[in-house]
Amino acid sequence: MTRGGRASGAWAALALAVLIGSGSVLPAAAQEVAPGRLDEVLDRSGDAGNLVARFWRLSLPSDTDDKSGDSALLVSPDGKTMLIDGGAPECGAQVAAYLGAMGVTRLDAVVASHPHIDHIGGLVRLLASYDVGTVYMSRVEYPTATYRDYIAAIAKRGVEVVYLEAGSEFRFGDLVRVAVYNPEPDIEYYDGYPKNSTQFVNDRSLVMRFAYGDSSMLFMGDVYTSRELDLLEGYGDSLKADVIKVGHHGSDTSSSKSFVRAVAPAVAVMMHDNLASLSVYKNYRKVGARVFATFLDGCVKVSVDGAGGLSVVTESERLSDFLE
Repeated sequence: MTRGGRASGAWAALALAVLIGSGSVLPAAAQEVAPGRLDEVLDRSGDAGNLVARFWRLSLPSDTDDKSGDSALLVSPDGKTMLIDGGAPECGAQVAAYLGAMGVTRLDAVVASHPHIDHIGGLVRLLASYDVGTVYMSRVEYPTATYRDYIAAIAKRGVEVVYLEAGSEFRFGDLVRVAVYNPEPDIEYYDGYPKNSTQFVNDRSLVMRFAYGDSSMLFMGDVYTSRELDLLEGYGDSLKADVIKVGHHGSDTSSSKSFVRAVAPAVAVMMHDNLASLSVYKNYRKVGARVFATFLDGCVKVSVDGAGGLSVVTESERLSDFLE
């Protein structure tokens, strides 16, 4: 695993442009890291033959309490691309800058884990800007302006939509098998929906396991602990994964000790503007996972080779061992 180094001038300029262009500044905690190597995170020369996930560091202006959200790009061993979520609306430009720097002009798949603004907001811009093969999403409806804009963007481009639910399976490229564990097929809305619906929607996030040979990655969306326990009961050892995108931004609403022990990841990645929960961080460290956080480590690239090999490159180098 590799962490740190110095960015080339070109990629450092890109990182600065991404932040300035969005009107964003680095969170205070992230200012405590050394300049990193965004160039190596974005470099695709070693992708072939590996399943690679790049977890983007997103940011919003410091005067807002809104979440920048999740966005990650997966590249299959045979070069197919899949974007899982697009962050908040203001972050669409940041994701586009990362993709542009990588030379990505087509997204073979776009996934919306669930319809909250910090996951689909940036997709509105990205769907308008990129050639997209297929959109994968759940059937959860969410009557907000952002959700309507997202649906309209899909319709305008005429993109194929595939609805996923527990039990769905599909291929990402020729070599990666994707199993969907959540949400359940039947979605029953309560009276007054979507009032007080945060957990309702989060618990109906897509949960997807990507398997490539003997390697695997698990993407948890924003599901809460109660839903994790249901998944444990239903899937047991099938939840084990080498890499996990930590649920709900690393918040203590998720990642219970029993769930973390069951997954037993070698690498856990939290995507958030700050450390949402030190206890969750420790839950993963206690099972031996290397834990990365985009607010602190910057963009994170994780590669698995299908034979148990795994490597990590981070944009930034930590200046202290506080969270080791």
